[in-house]
Amino acid sequence: MKSKTSLINRGILLNDFKRFAWLGAGYLLVLLLSLPLKVLMLHGKLEEVRIQHIYTLTRMFQFDTNQSFLNVMALILVPVLTGLLLFRYLQDSQAADAAHALPVRRETLYNTHIAAGILLLFAPLILIALISWALAAGLGINEINGAILSWLYISLLINLLFFMTSAAVGMITGMTTLQGVLSYILLLLPSGLSLLLLHNINRYIYGFAYDYYLEKIEKLSPLIRLTEISIRPVPNVEIAVYLLSSIALYFAGRHLYQRRHIETAGNAITFEALRPLFKYSATFCFMLLLGSYFNSAQDSPGWTYFGYFLGSILAYMLIEILLNKSLQVFQWRSIRGYGVYALIMIGLIGLLHYDFTGYEKRLPALSEVKSIYLDNSFYALNFVPAQDPLASEHNTYSPLPVKLIFTEKDNIARIYSLHQKILANRLAEKDFFLSQRTKDYSEGICLAYEMKNGSHIYRQYKIAAPEYADILKPLYESQEYKEMRYSILGTNPADVDMIEISAFYANKKVRFVDPELIAQAVDALRRDIYDQTYEEMQANANKQSWAGITVYLKNNRTVDLSWEKSYADFEQWLKETGRYNQARLLPGDDITSAFVYRMTDQDKQEPDKPGVAINRDIPIPELERKPGVLKITDPDKLELCLRNYSISGKQAAYKVVFPQNNGEIISGFFSEADAPSFVKEHFTPAKEPF
Repeated sequence: MKSKTSLINRGILLNDFKRFAWLGAGYLLVLLLSLPLKVLMLHGKLEEVRIQHIYTLTRMFQFDTNQSFLNVMALILVPVLTGLLLFRYLQDSQAADAAHALPVRRETLYNTHIAAGILLLFAPLILIALISWALAAGLGINEINGAILSWLYISLLINLLFFMTSAAVGMITGMTTLQGVLSYILLLLPSGLSLLLLHNINRYIYGFAYDYYLEKIEKLSPLIRLTEISIRPVPNVEIAVYLLSSIALYFAGRHLYQRRHIETAGNAITFEALRPLFKYSATFCFMLLLGSYFNSAQDSPGWTYFGYFLGSILAYMLIEILLNKSLQVFQWRSIRGYGVYALIMIGLIGLLHYDFTGYEKRLPALSEVKSIYLDNSFYALNFVPAQDPLASEHNTYSPLPVKLIFTEKDNIARIYSLHQKILANRLAEKDFFLSQRTKDYSEGICLAYEMKNGSHIYRQYKIAAPEYADILKPLYESQEYKEMRYSILGTNPADVDMIEISAFYANKKVRFVDPELIAQAVDALRRDIYDQTYEEMQANANKQSWAGITVYLKNNRTVDLSWEKSYADFEQWLKETGRYNQARLLPGDDITSAFVYRMTDQDKQEPDKPGVAINRDIPIPELERKPGVLKITDPDKLELCLRNYSISGKQAAYKVVFPQNNGEIISGFFSEADAPSFVKEHFTPAKEPF
């Protein structure tokens, strides 16, 4: 019969609508329940507080899973399901024969089903947007119109991308179930494969900036990005990438459809040339997955290599069974193929292990360095603030993380020297047993060099911090570091409306609104911070602060910091104002006793809950009766305990328990070095542990 050459066949298109109209209707119903109906329900409930009302409704149209979980799940599932149903006939030999016996070109068949899928998906979305706009106008909440428009074009784009992915994958597999699985794998592949590669490379390359790249790969997967749109809207570049990807998938699917053999229905992979790619790709990914699992669970090279072997051999044989539809896969051809793969992987791991690129020892030229970022993580460097269009109306502000980017020559030289020393100790720091021995005083070091030519170099290390104190001390005590770390140093007292001090573990709060007192408080805090030594910073990191301090600025923003126990000037100023007793936990007023006991090896192995206020986990009467437990009631000794206890159980020798007068309990620790002298005297000679 003569083939018709139209782009779309009207009869087939109508037939698709008759067969799958229920899918579009169901999609419309789900969206109605998750958006317009929910808008109507929430309107009456939240009408009293308009700003919060508008904010909540806006979040619903921003793919916030907390506000619109059903909407997000529908966007993930329905487009892929549509691709499975429309091209289901290709996975059945008789249905495929019947479809291709029609006087219609394959290109027309493909275009018609694609058009049907797009219409079935797009029509409900457009209807929901129109209904939502009409509802917003009727309820007088036109502020959400922009959010509805944004929801519409993102939903159209995501539906198009997911549907085209499902359709294109349907051309290379003859199994409907496998088509669905591979569709989601393909949508997750950019992020998933990158994550596996990063995790495994990090094991072999010392200094690899794993955390920096980890935070970059989330946006590679449209599935993951869909759940992030509520806090990070899709920029125009991403929109263009998704649109171009959809177009590319359309042409790829059409090309494959025209060359697909009907008799391949039921085969796992329909093209012979793609079978090796599928087999070795799946083997490689599963090898990385199990290697990562055993590495995380055991942190042992032997277990990691076992994971590589187990993952690769299992995946290889299972894929052979799937491709050949037979359990008889232990043949010379299969064994030889796996052997070649294993040899290539062994060679690749060996190259990574011995740093064939020189990555580990590479240092930029100091003269070419413009600035250096240094912190214990890359979070601040990678941080992108969430875009909330209603932030100004909410009058809220979330403090931004501080980017510690050093530009002073002396500090750049110090950081460069630190990096040189880390590389000089490279072999020792890489040693597994040493890392286990030093884990209690290890510190993360993340470096980002910005070169004068605009390029960047990233490195990440775990070091034994005390061994580098001679370099870290002048760096952390420098004015540049402190002015970057503490925002209060750059705050003008004239711009402050109020200072609020909230005591930790006590129902106490002090506020200052008098401009003169505010200026005095800011001045005292500045002196304490500028005078703070490196040793005090390290100690403060493990100690619970007296209170949290919030500085409210006139531009509706805040500066947050802690009242550390080493801040002598601020403490003295509070005493002079007569507000000291109202700003912190005090012996006598809040705590009348404390109990100290020597920790056993079992205590040290149990996960600690540092500084947690509780009233049930520690039986005080039983603790008081135990032999060897030191009970403290003297206010001066209680003060020493409160000042010296640590919230970290690392290197802990004693545990201290503070029953509060309000019935709650605070727990902490003493190391041998930090324990007050009367505690050491009580436990010398050591008494029976609790």
